[in-house]
Amino acid sequence: MAHPDDLWYAAKTTRVVYAPPKLLETFGETVVRYYLVSELLDEVGKVRIRQGRVMAGRPRVITPHFLLNQALENFGDDARKYLETFLSSQENLRIIEYGLRFRKEDHSQETVQGNVEEVAEQVAADARRLTSDVAGVVIGVDDHWEVSLLQFVSNLVKRSVPHNAQQMAGRGLLDLSSGTPNAVRVEIECEFREAEGSLDRVRRLGDKLRSYGLFEEYEDRFFALYRRAKG
Repeated sequence: MAHPDDLWYAAKTTRVVYAPPKLLETFGETVVRYYLVSELLDEVGKVRIRQGRVMAGRPRVITPHFLLNQALENFGDDARKYLETFLSSQENLRIIEYGLRFRKEDHSQETVQGNVEEVAEQVAADARRLTSDVAGVVIGVDDHWEVSLLQFVSNLVKRSVPHNAQQMAGRGLLDLSSGTPNAVRVEIECEFREAEGSLDRVRRLGDKLRSYGLFEEYEDRFFALYRRAKG
């Protein structure tokens, strides 16, 4: 297992050579293409080029209750108490979640001879031509390249949040209805329609309502749907 200092160093020394001018989509999935360049630690003058894709799901607005129960499932009581205190102090909090998926089958790598800076600039020149893609080029640490990849993707998310939030707000999705963002209401209404006649979907809807802390509010309507699905 890597020492925390090694991971910290990998994150701090990650350098984005080319950041994609495009941001993450607000109302759909985004394919993020990455090129991660790193020096081989045991071979002088050798550079590894990794490339692959990260799938960014459609950004969704979630409730603080959902964040508390999902994000902290592997943490202890102290962490949960801290987040509970923080969330209770944030009136009318809106949280945007980005579902990021990294699939190994989308990943490949090659080793070339050269200087890491020069190789990265060459790769960046190629990436700039991919005008239809969301693509970026990063110099990272070879042993902990996934940390460097996470740093790159995290920065892309941070850049995208203001734009995504503005577009959501323009459609009224961040407005509150009885203390819950309209985006969550829209999501729930859609799932009520899609669950009609399917017991499995009804049960998944019940799980979602509980995870959002909204089950009691929708309880009567949910059980009416449940009875219809049971026949």
